[in-house]
Amino acid sequence: MMVRKEELPVCPRCHKTMPSADAAFCAYCGAPLHAKADAVLPEVRDFLKKVEKQQDPAKKHALLLEGQKKFPDCLPIEEELLFLGRLHERSPKKLDFSIIKCHLWHLYLTPGDFSEEKRQEMRSELLSHPQLKRCMELSGEPEQYLRRYLERLAAEFVTVFLKGSSYYSRSFMGIRLDSRMEKVLAEPLAQMMSRIRSDEEIDEEHRSMMYDALYRAFLSETGGNARWVDEELEEMGCPVPVKL
Repeated sequence: MMVRKEELPVCPRCHKTMPSADAAFCAYCGAPLHAKADAVLPEVRDFLKKVEKQQDPAKKHALLLEGQKKFPDCLPIEEELLFLGRLHERSPKKLDFSIIKCHLWHLYLTPGDFSEEKRQEMRSELLSHPQLKRCMELSGEPEQYLRRYLERLAAEFVTVFLKGSSYYSRSFMGIRLDSRMEKVLAEPLAQMMSRIRSDEEIDEEHRSMMYDALYRAFLSETGGNARWVDEELEEMGCPVPVKL
């Protein structure tokens, strides 16, 4: 049955019309087209609320493993496991930020901190971890899911490791020397994007996804003013992504 163009879903973020009526994610920017609450059964929603209330990462991980058995092939549960990463492995005896899933973006913030072998491991985990592949498969739209995953992970990175860093946010004893985060963080963000663009260990399509995802996440987490990051990108000879 032919679907008329006016009956096709429209992305709430980029406002483009989807090529198919049953799309779950935007084919252009990866944004979800339906609220998560509408996509799962009531009992799954109740379970996810229980997971959300659990603050201990180890207990949350154990709870999610139980959920896998109770609700097999459930994307929201698999997604919670994906973003939890290795946080459940944390130890009070050792400070290890790498167990935080979004730490993977440090590959482009401080690449010199890692050996070439470790950098390759980080690339692999970022783009082809088995749990990510599982979620991509369950989504039914792997490419769109990957875009959404990268943007969410980038947003978490901006919040935790850029805005949350006294070094990058230029704060002293909790006092920021410049309150304009979009200006203060523009330089390190642009440097990351430049390194992504030149990383030939990753194919061009995935580099483009990562480049755009980091840019969108930065704007989302810093108020949407692109002036300073755009200026930094232009000075580095890097393209400015299209605003969505």
